[in-house]
Amino acid sequence: MPLVGEIRTALVEPDDTLLDVAYRNRLGFESVARMNPGVDPWIPEPGTIVRLPTRVVLPAVDPEGLVINVPEMRLYDFSVEPGPEILAAAVGDAEDPTPIGDFRIGKKRTDPFWNVPDSIRAEKPELPAVVPPGPENPLGGRWLTIGSSSYGIHGTNVRWSIGRMATHGCVRLYEDDVQRLFERIPTGTRVQIIYQPYLWGRSGDRIYFSAHPDLYGRHPDRLASALHVPRALGLLEAIDVERVWRAVEEVRGEPIEVGRIPDASIGRRGATSSPPS
Repeated sequence: MPLVGEIRTALVEPDDTLLDVAYRNRLGFESVARMNPGVDPWIPEPGTIVRLPTRVVLPAVDPEGLVINVPEMRLYDFSVEPGPEILAAAVGDAEDPTPIGDFRIGKKRTDPFWNVPDSIRAEKPELPAVVPPGPENPLGGRWLTIGSSSYGIHGTNVRWSIGRMATHGCVRLYEDDVQRLFERIPTGTRVQIIYQPYLWGRSGDRIYFSAHPDLYGRHPDRLASALHVPRALGLLEAIDVERVWRAVEEVRGEPIEVGRIPDASIGRRGATSSPPS
């Protein structure tokens, strides 16, 4: 898959945490923290230049509608030109994972009421059965239903949660991001929710790899999963496996060069090969 975006940096300002840096740049907190392992995320030194996760390998998927790659905690909107627009997201935690599958956008709601599930009220009995729109509503100002399920893509009243495992299965966006998405995405738009922690990209004859956390522990043999794509394409001998393994261990999420394609026609023949989910 191609690489998109460009390398960017940001300056840590006085009293910043990496939460502030992530929010100003509309990025996910954990992806910013992983890109900067030597920086204290809660008390970074003012004046520090931090690297931003703004250059990415596209997931191996049909470039249509909305694509949510759970391990990346990112939503890709392929409906915009030249596209895609990439939005940071919060996803479900390990106990309440975000569902994986091929869906369509169902009902859309402005200023949604939150009908608190019984399971959440059991954890937090102080919550009412219904939370009206307003600053206390965790759904924010917009809701797009995922298929006919009880899950949705929605805003938030806790912007610090974006880019983290922070929901009961829904996909949460920054409030301004979800409002723009709500306006341009009609009911019936395809939504592919995928689980690809290991992404392979290509720029010319150079091969790139990026590793993201296996949030739900679905890839116990991490190296085998990471190497599935080059093995399927007959490119394993062109790969620096040691570099791939280091990337899997570090899970920084940034694309790194790990090899070169000896014959460009090989990459073209295998272009539709997909990784395991």
